[in-house]
Amino acid sequence: MAIELGRSPIAAPRRHVSAWSRVYGLGSVYAKTLRDSRLAFLIMAGLLGGIMLVAGAAIGTAYATATSRADLVNLATTAAGSMPGVTGKAVNVGTLGGYVTWKYGPLFVIAAALWSILALSGTLATEASKGSLEFVAVAPFGKRRLALEKLAAHLTVLTAVLAILALASWVAGAVFGSVPGDAVPPQAAIGYALWVGLIALASGSVAFALSPSLGRAGAAGIAGFILFAGYLLNNLQVTEPALTGPAYLSWFYWTAGHLPLAGEYDWVSLVPVAVVAVVLFVVGLEAFVRRDIGASSSIRTPRLPRAILGLHGPIGRAFGERFSISLAWGIGLGFFGFGIAAISRSLADSFHTMSPASVKIFHDIFPLFDISTAGGFLQVVFVQLGFIVVGFAAATLVSGWASDETSGRLEMLLATPLARASWAVSGGLGVYLAIVLMTIVFAAGVGIGALMAGSDAVTPMAGSVTLGLYAAAVAGVGIAIGGLFRTSIAAEMAAVAVTVTFLIDMIAPPLRLPDWVHQLALTAHFGQPMVGIWDASGVVACLVIAFGGLALGGWGMRRRDVAR
Repeated sequence: MAIELGRSPIAAPRRHVSAWSRVYGLGSVYAKTLRDSRLAFLIMAGLLGGIMLVAGAAIGTAYATATSRADLVNLATTAAGSMPGVTGKAVNVGTLGGYVTWKYGPLFVIAAALWSILALSGTLATEASKGSLEFVAVAPFGKRRLALEKLAAHLTVLTAVLAILALASWVAGAVFGSVPGDAVPPQAAIGYALWVGLIALASGSVAFALSPSLGRAGAAGIAGFILFAGYLLNNLQVTEPALTGPAYLSWFYWTAGHLPLAGEYDWVSLVPVAVVAVVLFVVGLEAFVRRDIGASSSIRTPRLPRAILGLHGPIGRAFGERFSISLAWGIGLGFFGFGIAAISRSLADSFHTMSPASVKIFHDIFPLFDISTAGGFLQVVFVQLGFIVVGFAAATLVSGWASDETSGRLEMLLATPLARASWAVSGGLGVYLAIVLMTIVFAAGVGIGALMAGSDAVTPMAGSVTLGLYAAAVAGVGIAIGGLFRTSIAAEMAAVAVTVTFLIDMIAPPLRLPDWVHQLALTAHFGQPMVGIWDASGVVACLVIAFGGLALGGWGMRRRDVAR
């Protein structure tokens, strides 16, 4: 045997990574996480900034005179005095910032907190469960640095979103302010954004601390429960003194006096919220470092029926894999609907104690609704937020459907007697079954709350079906895009459709845009289903989009290669 001696081959030259490439996702875990978060940034920045600008424009346009502002103050004072546990504290509502805080404040902070919970519960747990984190962990840096860079990336994106929210708050006061006091000082805009950010981080830190031990679903579920329980306890303790003790544990209670847009500041109250977030982040980091990657303990739940374990064909597999997350979304929205419907009893009692002038104000503001009933109150308070929640829930279900291809598992599935079109259609049907389950769960919550309030339960439960139809339409959009183009953008485009629809529905009426602009929003075509007034065009449109998207997705998968 001959052996050839010679010089060892020269090592391949090391490639230089440009500064832009490092920022865009090459060269560090931090940059990669930033790149992966770009769509979430666009959605949240557009949502929070857009709502602030729209709300400012609506107030500045609809209440442009001192007389109209006096009527607005009268309405808010009456509502806050009669229903303090529902409406929250009314402070300087005669100004643009005060009214935004009173009416839209919870929407900003809950949206940011839910995003933070979903992001931080999955930033480590999701990659660990997929197995991709093990490849990253073999790089020359430790697990602590890995977790720190991922956490730092989320903090960076959240800071950028909050900067846009603060800028939008200042612009809303400067551009749309119509009476003295409408201007929003920079310190007020920054203070409000800081409050939103700290509440979001405190909520997300709970999920971050629990995810290494419980996995993403368990951590997000507990963090979401703490978020909504704290919010409700802080509101209800005003009328129910027995709840004051538990409310002490809520960061909403700690920061109740910090209303920067309304001209009230309590900077010190933000300190304990920041401390809680930092402590829980440290706990999460150490838990991740001390455990094996992907080693988590699930929360014990009842065994699932065999029919939904995913062992009965592609549709059963798709539904079984989506079962847990759809059930979680349904329970979360069901609790919220239950709370809103249940407090309609106290609302009805409050109407009996109001003066005729106060009752007239409510009827003037809501001429088409009887908000003393569960259905009317749900239509005013619950439905718009419900559309956002079920829309994003549908996007997450589409993400699970798309993960077959993006994770490389689809190639193994197609090795069986399963065609690409059949996979797309069967998986889509599994997503729709999951949406049906979610709808049944939250409709049951709404119905139970209505019964406790002594109101009609059948009508609002039937009205809840429109939320499920809208979720199916959103899923249809994602499935069509995933089949025709690529599944890696399916969930993101579905989320964009939800955001655009929501903004159009909010912008068009207060800005008095042409009616055809408002009609572009699918949510504008349902009528008032919670009180039994249906618009068939919205139902038909949802069904056409849902099953049309399913057909397009199957057709598109036949015409393209599986992504590698």
